[in-house]
Amino acid sequence: MRRLKSYGCDCKDKKSMNTKLTNTILSAVLFLGAAAAVNAQDKTTLDLLVSKGVITRAEADKIGKSSVAITPKEKTTKSIKLIGRVQTQYENINVDEYSAGTSKSLAAKNDFIMRRMFLGMDASLGSGWSALVIADLARSSDGYLEYAYITKKLDYEFIKGAADFGYKKITFAYEEYMSASKLLTVERSLATRYFSEGNNGRRLGLAGRHTGVYWNGKVDCIDGLGYGVSITNSYNNNPTSIPEGADNALMYAANVSYSTKIDNFSIKAGVNFAYTNGMNVAGTAGTSHQAVYGVNPYVALSAFGLDIWSDFLLAQVENGKNGYTQDAMPMGVNIAAEYKFDIGEFGKLAPAVRYSWIDTDGRGIKMSDGVRNANASTTYNAGQSVYVGLNWYIMGNDLKFQIGYEWAQLNGSANNRHLAQHSDANAVRAQMQVLF
Repeated sequence: MRRLKSYGCDCKDKKSMNTKLTNTILSAVLFLGAAAAVNAQDKTTLDLLVSKGVITRAEADKIGKSSVAITPKEKTTKSIKLIGRVQTQYENINVDEYSAGTSKSLAAKNDFIMRRMFLGMDASLGSGWSALVIADLARSSDGYLEYAYITKKLDYEFIKGAADFGYKKITFAYEEYMSASKLLTVERSLATRYFSEGNNGRRLGLAGRHTGVYWNGKVDCIDGLGYGVSITNSYNNNPTSIPEGADNALMYAANVSYSTKIDNFSIKAGVNFAYTNGMNVAGTAGTSHQAVYGVNPYVALSAFGLDIWSDFLLAQVENGKNGYTQDAMPMGVNIAAEYKFDIGEFGKLAPAVRYSWIDTDGRGIKMSDGVRNANASTTYNAGQSVYVGLNWYIMGNDLKFQIGYEWAQLNGSANNRHLAQHSDANAVRAQMQVLF
């Protein structure tokens, strides 16, 4: 496989150009969203005045005609829906590393951050066509882009489903493609992050956002049976550029699932697959184009306020360890649960727990690979984590507060799983969320 390179412009000029373009797009989205909200508020106010008898309907219509209206540029656009999410998070993270009879405490984290700031629009063109663009103002590393894709829905006797063209998450790593607004925990797990976050020579970058073509369908003759396939770039989290050292091979993913519901009990089970014959398994650490296979079975249960999900993650990485000369087979396990208590007008309270386990088979993992924003200096082989928290659903997921404590421990080394060294992380996080 040949290595892709960038040509024709200086990196600084390209970065400046991308920044200007991004700022222009974000400004336009913000303006349109604000204007649409003002226009909707004006109409609501006029309707209220008419209902109270303050003004007549004729007077309201006359005022409405003189107000500013926001309309789509193209006449084919049937509707536009504004989408938003704000998550404000507090984090306190402490990491200690122990090796050769000595220990050291790394710099702690103790701060507030804007975890996610989504603003986007979903436009419907009719005849099953639509387009979704969502910007995340907190995601500067990926061009501030969360999702961007075009959808065509099909509903025929022989085929039913939706085709997506663009930038979104592949169906791999159950917790990763679960919406971040619906997570039972404040952050995703040790194992999920290892399989999903950008490839740095240790993490795999297998799941997460890829640019390509997606299909999700259902089988009418078997109620609850669904399937999906996708063909995308082999690298993730790069919607508008080709990362240094990337291979020109594609990634092929497929999934099948079955779900059913009986009264207050529901279950969903499935398995996800992913394969590429040319991923840069060295990631940001170098260049080594190799084949990678992945499999991810999962199950999710819900009954009488109790929600439980679990998945298993396995990958075969050719020449993925020991200086990228030997095959590696990382694997991980997650299991999480939450039980909701109804507290009347104050919403619902839900204690939540999660256990995660990871074994990299010599590929290596640092604490920062599995615990977001943790500091780390040493590479280990395997690890586990336990999360205990409380979720307050004030208005469901639309207005939610989460607080939780996570303990994580890594041990061994990439070259010797039995080496007497380990690292402990203690993380406390609290997060407020609003969806609109």
